[in-house]
Amino acid sequence: MSKISQRRALLLAAIVPALLVGGCSAGNNTQAMKGAASPGTPTDMDSMSPEESPEATDTAEASPTDTAGGGGQAQSAVQGFFNAVKSGNVDQVVNSFSDDAVAAVNGQATAEGSQAIRTLFEKQLQGNGMKQATHTIDESRTAGDADAIVRSTSKQGNDNYRELFVLTKDGDEWKISQFMNNKAS
Repeated sequence: MSKISQRRALLLAAIVPALLVGGCSAGNNTQAMKGAASPGTPTDMDSMSPEESPEATDTAEASPTDTAGGGGQAQSAVQGFFNAVKSGNVDQVVNSFSDDAVAAVNGQATAEGSQAIRTLFEKQLQGNGMKQATHTIDESRTAGDADAIVRSTSKQGNDNYRELFVLTKDGDEWKISQFMNNKAS
């Protein structure tokens, strides 16, 4: 396992359970685990400015602001991914990911690497029913200098989805290294 893969695995092992526990313990309500909306509570390294609050962030047209910790830059990278998905630009979608990224999309086989991610999104964007989707970035935080977590929700037709992005800095650019979405119940 490469040093980068080890770092990502450790990051996921530390961050994902914390996000799940934080989201599921909101008000000690088990509905949070079932996908009911729960208020985002910014904690840790980056705090959201009023422009970045969930209520003010309809990402169809939002332009996220940078924050000192890099969370805003990572948020901008995710916004770029959503814009590419909405426009149906598969090349731009694939370019949002690192070369060794992993994407786990609801109802699809896990895609590992650029070619598998290209195949996945070519299939996902056929007919591009995503044009009318709305995306809201709920939380963005950095984890050190080169990693970030972005959590979002989307509405596609009558379906609601939750997304979790792990991003890694590649030079001066943030790239999605891990992406997971699932249908909220």
